[in-house]
Amino acid sequence: MNTPSSKSTETSFDPFGERLPSAAASVVATNAGDRMAVRAGGAVFWSLVLLIIMGRVYAYDMPVVSNTVATLIQVLASR
Repeated sequence: MNTPSSKSTETSFDPFGERLPSAAASVVATNAGDRMAVRAGGAVFWSLVLLIIMGRVYAYDMPVVSNTVATLIQVLASR
């Protein structure tokens, strides 16, 4: 009968799916600066995505959409 060993080894993987040694896994897990940079980069990326999409909607060459978006901008600016 197999019994679990008293030493539990946690397996970690790098972003490409390669197995990391335990020493490297502890360094990766404790690097909070990298996690902060990833979150900040994600926030900047998605902000730019939304800005580009909103710009495309605003510049869309259909009068109904242009008037609706322009009215929305005026309402938001007047607040």
